[in-house]
Amino acid sequence: TATIVNMSKKIGFSGYSELVFSMQNPIAPSVSLTNELISDEQVTAFNTLLQTYRDHRIMVLASGFSQNIANYISEALNLYGFRATVNSHLEFLREAMEDNILIFLISNSGETQRLIELAQLAQEHQIATIAFVGVEQSTIGSLAQLTISSQTYSPKAFHEFEPNLFFGTALNQFELLLSGALKSIYQRTNEATD
Repeated sequence: TATIVNMSKKIGFSGYSELVFSMQNPIAPSVSLTNELISDEQVTAFNTLLQTYRDHRIMVLASGFSQNIANYISEALNLYGFRATVNSHLEFLREAMEDNILIFLISNSGETQRLIELAQLAQEHQIATIAFVGVEQSTIGSLAQLTISSQTYSPKAFHEFEPNLFFGTALNQFELLLSGALKSIYQRTNEATD
């Protein structure tokens, strides 16, 4: 009994009961969740952009409640060695920076005026942008190089006490995309060193 309990703890479970529960209730593969929230094309485009800008600056722009998502994205990218900042150094949007910076834009409505202006400036200067929006056909969504939409925006949600699914969905989409990109980046790195 002691050997089984110790083995359970060594592989990450609190004890035998948790091991048995885990074996009886396997976790569903994340593929179905991935396919529901993001497309294969979005995964490929995100992987390419993160690989391209791996050693460059990444700027995450948002306002209001979306600022929390921007902070999370920036911290997660920094954790994995990317150079991400939140809402700073807007001089990086000048024309000479097009190959040196990647911009993330986060807006539930996709119609945040200041972010639209920045997205237009980025497009004029051919700076790569990734937008997380609640409406794909929004202004910001149409200006971004890669648009990840939750399709959850509703202007009535706040007044009618409806759940606002944008923020949770955007985080899930980002986590799925980042996971895929990191696997892709580190597999290439490992293959190159072999």
